[in-house]
Amino acid sequence: METKPRGSTSSTKEVPQEICPPGLLVFAGCSEQEVSLAKQFWLGASMYPPTESQLVLSRGSSQRLAVAKPTKSTLSENEDILAKALKQQESEEKEKYLEKAKRREEILQLLRKQREERISKELISLPYKPKVKVCQKKKVVSESDEEDKEEVKALH
Repeated sequence: METKPRGSTSSTKEVPQEICPPGLLVFAGCSEQEVSLAKQFWLGASMYPPTESQLVLSRGSSQRLAVAKPTKSTLSENEDILAKALKQQESEEKEKYLEKAKRREEILQLLRKQREERISKELISLPYKPKVKVCQKKKVVSESDEEDKEEVKALH
């Protein structure tokens, strides 16, 4: 299917125009049935807003139904349900924290046990360890330090 502006003659060189109003298009080289189907398609495919968006509400009219107000019995039932749910949530949180505390105590107990084992092993191996000589370094005090100290004492 080729499109060309109306009124142009078909020549050996046809240049399709990209920007044309849709009413000015002619389908050349097609049967009449194809042309009518194409026109129907393009007329139906135009982007009109749906009719629902074109409706206008008059003042005082509303599309929603009135909502029934809750009765006193339903309010008390709702409060009971909320209270039960809150208690259940609190008990679950308490259980969770108790589990964490229990696990923490188990870990601390294991660490104490490992520490005691390590200390007992160190005590067993203590007599067999080589003795470490403690070197005492002699303080070398320079003469300038001694002079500084004497000057400070003289000032007081």
